[in-house]
Amino acid sequence: MSKKKTAALGAGVLSALVVGGVAFAPAAYAEPEDSAYALSASGLINITKLPHVVGEGKDHLVHADLPTGSDRILHAGVFNSAVEEGYAKASTADVELGLPGAPVISLGLVTAECDDAQGNVSIADLKVDGQEINLDQIKPNTELIPDPLQGIARITLNKQADNGDGSLTVSALSVDLLNGTQTVDLSTATCTEKEEAPAPEPEPEPEPTEPTEEPTTPPADGGDDGDDGNGGDDDLPGSRPDEDGKAPTPVPQPGHLDVTG
Repeated sequence: MSKKKTAALGAGVLSALVVGGVAFAPAAYAEPEDSAYALSASGLINITKLPHVVGEGKDHLVHADLPTGSDRILHAGVFNSAVEEGYAKASTADVELGLPGAPVISLGLVTAECDDAQGNVSIADLKVDGQEINLDQIKPNTELIPDPLQGIARITLNKQADNGDGSLTVSALSVDLLNGTQTVDLSTATCTEKEEAPAPEPEPEPEPTEPTEEPTTPPADGGDDGDDGNGGDDDLPGSRPDEDGKAPTPVPQPGHLDVTG
């Protein structure tokens, strides 16, 4: 594209924006907390962040033309935003971005996700003026200027910014028309670092138990109290049966009896 043609096209875009400029609302101040929105535009045409969720919650918008009427610069099938502590996600589906005088930028699904101050994006079916743009791994702050946008606009994919307050903001796709004359951000998520989970309390130690006494074993036959042990009564006369198994004949034993009286 020649420089003369580029300059003329750029002037035509600026003129169209001035004539058709519509202000929805001033840009909202971004609080240093978890938040998400699917669309925002600033410049000659301002579109407030929507659907905008801050702190915690979910919101969505279905089938939107913004602004409404003939001044439309964007059509989308679905906008989604979801936020919880330390996490935010925004997505835009079936997008057509038609800035006045510039080629149409279309996308299938644009998602930004921020988790514990770490951001990542996914972008499907990106086309500029009907020309498909092949995307591989999208590194943070990847700048893209296809031929149809030369001298008119530039696209930044996976736009990431450290906010200096412990939070990170990631936009899946950002369009800058004529060096800031008009900007549009699709699918933006901001998140803070998650609080560390408290350490688990140590389990109580088991109480000491008293040792149990081992059971005693009764004395075996032949012990000191038996009939077969040494030193017992087995060898005394009359202590064993005779050969026929009859009881032995009693044998008098010497003894001593005290006599009184």
